[in-house]
Amino acid sequence: MGQDLASHTAGIWSIADTPGMSRWIVIHDLEASQTTGIYHIEVIGRKSGDPSWQIVRLAPHMAITENALRESIVEPLNTGAVYPEAYDDAYSAWQAQNGGAGGVVCTSSVLDCMQ
Repeated sequence: MGQDLASHTAGIWSIADTPGMSRWIVIHDLEASQTTGIYHIEVIGRKSGDPSWQIVRLAPHMAITENALRESIVEPLNTGAVYPEAYDDAYSAWQAQNGGAGGVVCTSSVLDCMQ
């Protein structure tokens, strides 16, 4: 898609919606991601008609390559950040995998890796 991930410092991007649910990602530690090329995100959704605070964590943490992330995002958003506790726990669990080297890194797309 050619989106400049670094230019949108909020790090919140919409991804493809499903019927009845809007979905977006939040990039955590955007600066580190630009250095490593691995982006650590959480995937959030909200059912149509639900209040803004009523969200669903579709993936509390996902490690994803820059190219795969670019293929997944639709447009930048200025709202949609959430409290990071669920992300922090899931990220810590990912980091602990493979003797502390980290777990799987998605190389296809957010939607493919959620399945």
